[in-house]
Amino acid sequence: MIARYNFIQIVRALLALVGGLISFYLAYLFFRYMSAFVAWNFHSAWSPQTAKLIAYLCLVLISVSGYRTWRTGGGFYGYHESALFHDLGENSASAVVADYYARKLTGPAYYLSQLFLAGPLLLLRAGTLVKGMLPNDPELENRLKDTLVILKSANVAVALGLLIWVGCFDFQG
Repeated sequence: MIARYNFIQIVRALLALVGGLISFYLAYLFFRYMSAFVAWNFHSAWSPQTAKLIAYLCLVLISVSGYRTWRTGGGFYGYHESALFHDLGENSASAVVADYYARKLTGPAYYLSQLFLAGPLLLLRAGTLVKGMLPNDPELENRLKDTLVILKSANVAVALGLLIWVGCFDFQG
C-alpha cells in the first residue's frame, strides 16, 4: 500500500517537474523573442545578449511571484477569480460590446499569466510531492491496513442500516 502510494507520488512529481520545465522554457522563449520584437518595432537594435538578459530577469520575477503564491497556499486560479475578469453586465448593447472587446484582450493575458506561473508552481508541487512520501515501514503498513479494515466495516454497517452517521445539525443544544 505504501509502496504503491510512493510510486504514484514519484510519477506525479516527475510529471509536474517536466511540466514546470516546459513552462519555464516557453516563458523564456516568449520574453526573449517578444522583447527583441518590441525593440525592433521601435527601431532599436538590441543585441541577443540584451534580449536574453531581459528574458532571464523576467524568469526571476516569475519565480518570485510563483513562490509567493505557493507560500500563501495559492495556486492556479480560474478566469472568474482573476483580476483580469470584468463583467459590465448585459443591461445595454454598449456594455455587451465593451465586454466582448475587453475579453479579447484580457483572455490571452490571463492565459499567458497562467502559463508563466505554471513553471514555478509545478516545480514547487513536484518538491512537495516528493517530500510527502511515506516511509516504507512494515509497522506503519500494518496500522494503515487495520485502519482500512475498520473504515470498511463501518461503511458496510452504514450500508446495511446498522449504523447511522449523525450530522452536527441534528443536535439542537
